[in-house]
Amino acid sequence: MSCIMIGETTQRAKKEHRCNWCGQQILVGESYLRSRVVFEGEPQTNKLHLECADAAAEDYREWGEGYMPYENERPTKAPAQHEAGAAEGGEGEHGQ
Repeated sequence: MSCIMIGETTQRAKKEHRCNWCGQQILVGESYLRSRVVFEGEPQTNKLHLECADAAAEDYREWGEGYMPYENERPTKAPAQHEAGAAEGGEGEHGQ
């Protein structure tokens, strides 16, 4: 499987979305990570709660593999590293 990252931004939801990690709703006004990728030759956009994005990144660092969408638990602790970007107007680059 090949996955090429095109870009990531932290955004504030203007409408509800579904988190690709946990499957729960991303509510209007909530900050989330939007990533654009090419997965197995097909472009796609993923939207994740900030804490789910951190869990997905940690999972990848540990196992070196992607994840099955909607099949993971949402972490209970909010991430500190994303808060500044979201508070500064709703968009910012997510650096990892």
